Amino acid sequence: MAEARIGGDLYEVVAAPGGVRVIISDVQGKGLEAVETAAAVLGAFREAAYDEPDLAGVGDRVERAVHRELLGEKFVTALFAEIKPGNEAVLLNYGHPAPMVVRSDGRSEFPEPDQYALPLGLGAHGADGPHPYRIDIGPGDQLLLYTDGVAEARNQDGSFYPLGERAHLLKDPDPVAALEALRTDLAHHAAGPAHDDASMLLLRYRE
Repeated sequence: MAEARIGGDLYEVVAAPGGVRVIISDVQGKGLEAVETAAAVLGAFREAAYDEPDLAGVGDRVERAVHRELLGEKFVTALFAEIKPGNEAVLLNYGHPAPMVVRSDGRSEFPEPDQYALPLGLGAHGADGPHPYRIDIGPGDQLLLYTDGVAEARNQDGSFYPLGERAHLLKDPDPVAALEALRTDLAHHAAGPAHDDASMLLLRYRE
């Protein structure tokens, strides 16, 4: 299920012919303009995810849609993922926080691209777009996608939320309960609701 709240966080999952394709994104700004941009991103992704042959093509289509929609120096961070048959996932990162991979043995990793690209909406300024990169993912592994409201949540001492140290909270067999445990811990760390939108999407690899 996709979600586009007033702050502009959004996510979507599409079952495409070559595998499952996912986006999580954060639109700069708030209010109606952010919601309209989020809707444009979602619409472009839903179309491109089904008929583009590779993830780079999906990113290009969404980039063009965002460029038509945004005004001035506004931008949209986004992370695209493609879960292919076999033990592999492909990621495409437009200036978005790196995902957290939780391995079956409980270890956490944050796979990053060799070089980060500009967010969506700024690529038309002449910079190169992102390059897809691959990660191994197997039975029992989890992939947590999230927006910067999670990574940048601070406590009263100004310390960021230690997401990597909270991977054990996702061990519940019920993914909804696992995410709720993480959300509760995040709210406790921030001493209340996050000041920025905080969205999370959990993908689990099963046999």
